[in-house]
Amino acid sequence: NVEHIIGLFINTIPVRIHSHKDSLFSDVMKQTQEQSIDSHVYDTYPLYEIQGLSELKQDLINHILIFENYPVGEQIEQLGSGEASSFTITGAESVEQTNYDFNVVVLPGNTIHMSFGYNALAFEQESVEQIRGHLVQLLEQVIANPNISVQELDMVTAQEREQIVEVWGNTAAVYPSEQTIHGLFEAQTAQTPEQPALFFEGEQLTYRELNERANRLARTLRSRGVTKDRLVGLMTERSVDMIVGIFGILKAGGAYVPIDPTYPEERIRYMLDDSGAELLLTQSHLVDKVAFDGHVLVLDGAQSVYHED
Repeated sequence: NVEHIIGLFINTIPVRIHSHKDSLFSDVMKQTQEQSIDSHVYDTYPLYEIQGLSELKQDLINHILIFENYPVGEQIEQLGSGEASSFTITGAESVEQTNYDFNVVVLPGNTIHMSFGYNALAFEQESVEQIRGHLVQLLEQVIANPNISVQELDMVTAQEREQIVEVWGNTAAVYPSEQTIHGLFEAQTAQTPEQPALFFEGEQLTYRELNERANRLARTLRSRGVTKDRLVGLMTERSVDMIVGIFGILKAGGAYVPIDPTYPEERIRYMLDDSGAELLLTQSHLVDKVAFDGHVLVLDGAQSVYHED
């Protein structure tokens, strides 16, 4: 009596595809087919209950693959194509919409047709066309060799590979490799001393101001024995002090060991001990963050005064 019933008699079932890099594509397809057959026992299990059993909840499915096993459009057109028919049906179309952002619909026939439906607020047309190109690329490979291994499949097209290698990969640039970072900074300071060099939360330093602060710190560090091959711990929050500290240490001839003040005390102490740093450059409110046997030098912000704690 199904001819007397009207309603939506479909159910979406989530499918997980298992494969290993050494798996053959043909074997993966056989396993997927067997899994599909085994999943028929869940055909009437409500999707909302499946989602409720998953940690992903409503995010469990965001795209679907639909394989139409009945070509509705072709069958409608055939209704009016018989010799006894007094009318002809052409150009039959149907419009469908799902609640998912991306849909791949496979249509049977003498040749297989595939269509892509997508939410234009979530995907751009170029992205969908790229996905289509990747799928075609994969299909061509498995048609040529159904026993190809999964790890041999190449999703990138020849055109994309050329773009990646020849265009994006061409990163060669002229750079004064014989210069140091702080040397380049000083050269820029000489050219544009009054131009803004640093912005942070409303505070602004010109190249001249930043260079002067870094020079004062460098002189203080040298007086504390910082020279070539000496490591200095730098534990500051994201701030102007951080940049001044970096340039000051480099100008003194040393190298800095960056330490995140949010690290646990044991982690900070290990980094200082392991690096062999004998001096720690930090901010006043972080002094008590770790017990350090070496010298602690405090950055006092805008005053540009550096004192030993």
